[in-house]
Amino acid sequence: MSGLRSYLIIVLTLIVAMVVSILPFPHWYVVGRPLWLPLVGTYWCLASPRRMGIVTSWFAGFCFDAVRASPLGEHALALSVIAYVIQRYHLQIRTLHIGQQMLALTGIFLLYEFLIFWINGIISKPGPILLYGIPIFVSVGLWPPVSSGLRFIRRRYRVH
Repeated sequence: MSGLRSYLIIVLTLIVAMVVSILPFPHWYVVGRPLWLPLVGTYWCLASPRRMGIVTSWFAGFCFDAVRASPLGEHALALSVIAYVIQRYHLQIRTLHIGQQMLALTGIFLLYEFLIFWINGIISKPGPILLYGIPIFVSVGLWPPVSSGLRFIRRRYRVH
């Protein structure tokens, strides 16, 4: 039962991240909207790599594509690629100080936004490059409180 409960907690936090990502907000917020799904997915890939991996990230991205009506597979590809990178280096990233983690996550979120920008360029839907860069820094700045909150949830519900 513990395994099922762990998956349920992870899925619920991913759903909350998707909901917060699609809520309507004022324009000033939308420009710097944090990358909630990659933030939460990154935390679970680091904290519980056996439960949150490439396949789970791909599925979450696929659901996010369906919810946002974006090109099917756009976020699925980007999330699965960053999940691969995080799983490859999760032991090294976990041992870093929070400031060093933020620096490493800047590169990971940059990769995520580059993949989204690249896919949008292929389908002739590119946007201003600045709009892809602002959420990276907002998300990295939110890493300490997000990781602390999710760590509390992980310990409270014993997600391993």
